[in-house]
Amino acid sequence: MMRELDALGVLLLVVLATLAVVGGAALIEFGLFKPWELALFLLVCIAFVAVGLPGHGTSVPKNSKVHGAAAPAAEQDALAAARGKTKPSPLHDQQFSD
Repeated sequence: MMRELDALGVLLLVVLATLAVVGGAALIEFGLFKPWELALFLLVCIAFVAVGLPGHGTSVPKNSKVHGAAAPAAEQDALAAARGKTKPSPLHDQQFSD
């Protein structure tokens, strides 16, 4: 489940984009890159960022389902246990699989 960008995230993206534009203009001005070389370099950088971002999203664990006796009790069962109206099952009668 991906979260939406908040104000700080938008501000950081704007600052990063501004630095990229200013840095790119400086690189072209000093003759280190031609405009098409800079465009190709930025395209490759954006592709790496786009590929890396989906891996940082938070996901729900696949084994979060609880079954059997480990499942939480229903509300009526929990209230009855809180009032002391239930008997716990004896542990010596339970059988566990190996």
